[in-house]
Amino acid sequence: MCENDGYVKLILEGLVVAVIGLFALHRPDVLTSCFAYPITTSLKIYHILWLLAVLVLVKRMIPKLSVKMSSGKIFERNFLGIGEDTDRRRRGFRKSKEKADSGAFRSGLYWVLLLLVMWMWRYVEILPDGWLYVIVLFFIFMDQFCIVVFCPFQWLMQNKCCNTCRINNWGYCMAFSPLIFIHSFWTYSIVFLSLVTIFQWEYLYFKHPERFYDMYNANLMCKNCSIHCRRKSTKSD
Repeated sequence: MCENDGYVKLILEGLVVAVIGLFALHRPDVLTSCFAYPITTSLKIYHILWLLAVLVLVKRMIPKLSVKMSSGKIFERNFLGIGEDTDRRRRGFRKSKEKADSGAFRSGLYWVLLLLVMWMWRYVEILPDGWLYVIVLFFIFMDQFCIVVFCPFQWLMQNKCCNTCRINNWGYCMAFSPLIFIHSFWTYSIVFLSLVTIFQWEYLYFKHPERFYDMYNANLMCKNCSIHCRRKSTKSD
């Protein structure tokens, strides 16, 4: 994706969040009706949205379908080794891994605290289902915002870009996690699948951490990357 395409996608997602947020604020009945609108006798709009979410999650777990290096680096097909190993490289790798793992722990902790805040809001009945869906859409928008504008997780991870991000595949689980407060097969199944993607990610990270770091995986080096990003723009300026 080029830089312009990223901003276009960001603007479109922002408009969707803004429009749906306004309906949730002023006409929640209209939003509920649209969400449950019947396409056929047994097929409704929310069934389509559920299927799209499932396809996005399943796609990330299949090597041939996970084409982005940022999310597909866990697979062997996206690993390109770099020459002979050295003590210096191993020391740099251990240092980078410790820093990334620490950032991942802090990120997970902050997110759990955020979910606890949502749970308290639900407990006192000030966070209805409609606003949970808006929050999920906002988190998806923020995922794109992190890609093209600014990513706080990059500061926590101390990584150079999305391709080398320690927790890249946590994104959808974080975005869909508020659905855990809505008691339904459709919401629980999405949360479950998003947890499966994290389990796969963490398992392969445990087995093959070298695939995540550019000192061992040449495909993560800037010189081998075809994506136009903020880092490259800064260097060229």
